[in-house]
Amino acid sequence: MPDWATAVIAAQPGRGELVEPAGQEHLLAHSALLDAGDGSGDLWILDRGAWKGTLEAAPGDRRARAVRVWDGVVAERADPPAERWYVSIAADLGTSSLDFDDPAVEGAIKRLLAEYLPLLGRRFVATSTVMPDWRHCCGGLTAFSASSDAEAGMLALDDPWRSLFPGRVFRLDRAILRRVTPPAGPNTQRYGGANPWPADRFG
Repeated sequence: MPDWATAVIAAQPGRGELVEPAGQEHLLAHSALLDAGDGSGDLWILDRGAWKGTLEAAPGDRRARAVRVWDGVVAERADPPAERWYVSIAADLGTSSLDFDDPAVEGAIKRLLAEYLPLLGRRFVATSTVMPDWRHCCGGLTAFSASSDAEAGMLALDDPWRSLFPGRVFRLDRAILRRVTPPAGPNTQRYGGANPWPADRFG
């Protein structure tokens, strides 16, 4: 089975209607994205069965987008309040994307492995590319801990995905993501076409 889940990223709060077509039975987790300097929003994570409904809910909406994320980053139990966990989301929330095999995407992943994850060190929580379909990439998300909004903002500035897509940093209200082992490099080739990276690094 493909190692991906449906995520809906909204760059402003109050967009719950985007997940209603999928139904609550598909919802795995939800967190408000609290203002850490770039506004607020919401992050929903749903199972694969929600994909079609959420994809059709906001076509071309530049404030929210349904994407595929690696399901390994999803918390496995009821999400507790997050303790100073932040998420850097650098993603196009409209309709733009790059082919996953584009050298720019490969370069962002390599910089993430070689520079950004070592910079985060023990603060690292999880990372995933975000994909609007099986062969394109529209950005990435990386969760980490920080002692303050200011520190989180400084750390997010070095996110390699920001060189390709608009970047925002938020504080997670709920710990809907789980801490994973940093992916190893240098190989970034995917072995399953529908899988967001780094799913195949663990498959």
